[in-house]
Amino acid sequence: MSYRATGGQVPWSGDMRRVRAGKARRAEWMAPDQVVHEVRQNFLEAVMWLHEGGLPIFEPQWSSPQFYLTGEALRRHDQMFAEYETGRLCKFAAVLRMHHQTLVRRFSKDGRRCLVVDYQTERRMATYDVRRQARLHTQDLGSGVVVYRVAYHGHDQRWKIEALVQELPVAWGKPGNPRIEEVQFMPPAHGRDC
Repeated sequence: MSYRATGGQVPWSGDMRRVRAGKARRAEWMAPDQVVHEVRQNFLEAVMWLHEGGLPIFEPQWSSPQFYLTGEALRRHDQMFAEYETGRLCKFAAVLRMHHQTLVRRFSKDGRRCLVVDYQTERRMATYDVRRQARLHTQDLGSGVVVYRVAYHGHDQRWKIEALVQELPVAWGKPGNPRIEEVQFMPPAHGRDC
């Protein structure tokens, strides 16, 4: 079954289900399997776009960020683009590449937002000298888990990355660890973060 947005409400709003409803602090809304599949697919497309052309390292391809990003993620991308256009880019840039395995969780009650838990393996950070357009070195960063919030846009009929929520500690998912908590903002880049 394929869902298409038609108006103010998402088409799958009537098919949302509550899982673990009787358990304190563990109950959450889930969308139908087809919607979960679309979230995963759109998220991975956005990640590939960011890796292949969304970051200003060499000859950036800045086409259509609004097709993959929204909210805070789009504002941050636009800020990076403005810095690139004015020539105020940092001397160095880093590109993080990895393999992704995703878990879609915690849909909002209206079905328009959810969290994507991105299990990242074989993470490697390549550092470049932007002015010389040369790779300086590559670091192996091991594995990690990062949580993103994504939002559905009916006009484009796709899920877009809205914000980075948090990076989870290595022990996340083991018994006794706390559940995922959203932060409302990310601090601006400072000093060497640039």
